[in-house]
Amino acid sequence: MIFIQTLSWNGLDKLIKLKESLLPALEGLDYQWLIKDNGSTDNTVKIASTWGEKIKVIAYPNNLQNFSEGMNYCFNQAAPKDNDYILLLNNDVIFNDKKSIKNMVSIIENDNNVGVVGARLLYPNSNMLQHAGVIFHNQYKMPMHFRAKNISDVNAEKNREFQAVTGAVLLTKAEYYKKANTNNKSGLPGMQEEQKWAFCDIDFCLSIKYNLNKKVIYCGQTNIFHEESASLKKNPVNKLFLTHNVITLKNNWEYRWKLDQELYLRDSNYNLYK
Repeated sequence: MIFIQTLSWNGLDKLIKLKESLLPALEGLDYQWLIKDNGSTDNTVKIASTWGEKIKVIAYPNNLQNFSEGMNYCFNQAAPKDNDYILLLNNDVIFNDKKSIKNMVSIIENDNNVGVVGARLLYPNSNMLQHAGVIFHNQYKMPMHFRAKNISDVNAEKNREFQAVTGAVLLTKAEYYKKANTNNKSGLPGMQEEQKWAFCDIDFCLSIKYNLNKKVIYCGQTNIFHEESASLKKNPVNKLFLTHNVITLKNNWEYRWKLDQELYLRDSNYNLYK
């Protein structure tokens, strides 16, 4: 079973587009799609609740939870078994084929050493890379999207191992999700809730890689559009938490992550995953 977790706040227009592309991409898979609506005023709950028995709409009263808190809340509502899969999925995503999710599942399903699978993401209606894995910059000593805004090519379509991938489209197992962080104030396991806006996905991947000793794999065989930061455009106040998030991430991981930017830039075959 794949439990898909999506957060939404006044994003019905995006959810409708996502649904139209997601459901065909899920054909043949056993799934439940959990949509946590954060107090929207655009009739999201009423409309999305008519989309079928495999779609569970959770009406939350407000938009005060951060991304990690929202995802952990969904995970708790899903109550998955350890061998079930969890797909974190932003609402500003469009699937352009029926193979992307299946290709991601195949990686984690066939290798017990894999803990997270990310996806090649393109800017909408383009062949420009939005995400092709996450590297750690040698000068800035911070995570950055690898090859962001480059034109996608054959190298971007290769599966590669990274230390982290974006949480916009991220697949893991329930067993790993609940072990990634067990010290949240809410008492719920999963993503670290101290991150207010950014880097919670980076923290999650680093925990699964370094604490659980599992691989983080970028799947290049995906064809997915991602608007990027659609929720931030609606709620720009989140930018006020950037310094807090940088400090939190560095305090937790700066002496454990590897500054690997140059390794990926110098060798297009570095860390290939076969």
